[in-house]
Amino acid sequence: MNVPLLRLEGVALGWGRRRLLEGIDLEVARGEYLGIVGPNGSGKTTLVKAVLGIHAPLAGTIRWAGGGARPRFGYVPQRDQIDPIFPFTALDVVLLPLAARHRLRARPTRADRRDAREALERVGLADQADVRYARLSGGQRQRVLVARALAVEPEVLVLDEPTSGLDLGSAGRILDLVDALRRERGLAVLLVSHDLTLVAQRAGRVLLLHEAGWLSGPTSEIVEGERIGRLYGDGVRVLESDGHRVVVVVPRAGG
Repeated sequence: MNVPLLRLEGVALGWGRRRLLEGIDLEVARGEYLGIVGPNGSGKTTLVKAVLGIHAPLAGTIRWAGGGARPRFGYVPQRDQIDPIFPFTALDVVLLPLAARHRLRARPTRADRRDAREALERVGLADQADVRYARLSGGQRQRVLVARALAVEPEVLVLDEPTSGLDLGSAGRILDLVDALRRERGLAVLLVSHDLTLVAQRAGRVLLLHEAGWLSGPTSEIVEGERIGRLYGDGVRVLESDGHRVVVVVPRAGG
C-alpha cells in the first residue's frame, strides 16, 4: 500500500467556538482520487482551507508523508478571484505561482514561461496565451485557473467546483486530463463538488460531510441511494446507467 501523502488525525474544524467538523481521521495516498461532498454548510470549504494551510484546525493534526515537508499543492478555486482591472494575459495568470518561487528575482525565468505555456497547452489554450484574461469567456478563464494549478507540478491537486462555467465537453476534457496526470505522476486529487454524479464517476473514494459528522469510504458505498436520499431529500435518487452511477432528482407527482 502507498505511504499516505496526507494524513488528518482527530481534526476538528470550525470558526471561533463553532465547530463544523469533529474527529476527522483521513489518509490520502499518492495517486488517489478523493471526492469531498456534502450539503451546503457542511464544511467542505473549511476542510479544503485547512488542508491548504490557510485555516488552522481547532484540534488534531494534519501531517505530510513521512512527517516531512509539505507537498506541492495546486489549487483551482471555486470562484474567479482575479480582478479584471489588472491587464493580465492568460500567460501572466499561469506565471503567478511560478514567479513566486523566486524570492530574490523580480521576473519569471525563461523556464517559468516555458512551463506556463506547456500548462496552457495541456488545457487547450495555447493559442490564447497572450490574450487579456478579462476578455476570455468564463469557461476559458476556468481552464486558465486549472493550467495555473498544473504549472507548479503539484503532488496534490485540490479542485473546488472545477467545472463551474464549463460546457460538458470542456468539463470532460479537463477532468480526463486531471485523471491522466493522476495515473501518470501519482498525483493525489481532492475534488470538491456539489455534482454527486461527477464525483461518483470520477472519484475512487468519497468523504461525505454532513450535520451529524462525516463518513469516508469507497465511492460505491458512500454514494448510495438510501444514504444520499436521507441527506439530500427523498426526491434524490442514485441510479445505475451503463455501469455508472447517476444521481438525479425525481420530480414529485403534480410538481
